[in-house]
Amino acid sequence: MKRDSTNPDPALPNGSVPDATRNIRDDGSEVRGALIAGLIGAVVATMGYVIYNRLEHEQKEAVRRTVTKFVEERVGEVRSMLKM
Repeated sequence: MKRDSTNPDPALPNGSVPDATRNIRDDGSEVRGALIAGLIGAVVATMGYVIYNRLEHEQKEAVRRTVTKFVEERVGEVRSMLKM
C-alpha cells in the first residue's frame, strides 16, 4: 500500500477512517481477559460434564428434554426476530 506523505494518518484499507478517540492499549489486558474467560468457561463445562455423567439414566433424560425445549424456544425466538 502506497503511503501519501502529505497525509500522516491514511484511511484504512477498507476505506474507513481510524477512530482517534479509541484508546488502544498494548499491555495485553484484552488478551489476558479473553484467556481468563476461556479458562473459566472450560472449568464450568468440565464440571457440568462430570456432574452429568454421574446422573442416573432417568435424570439424564430429564436434562435432555429440558435442554432441548430451551434450545428450541431460543431458536424460535431468533427465527421470529429475523423474519421482522
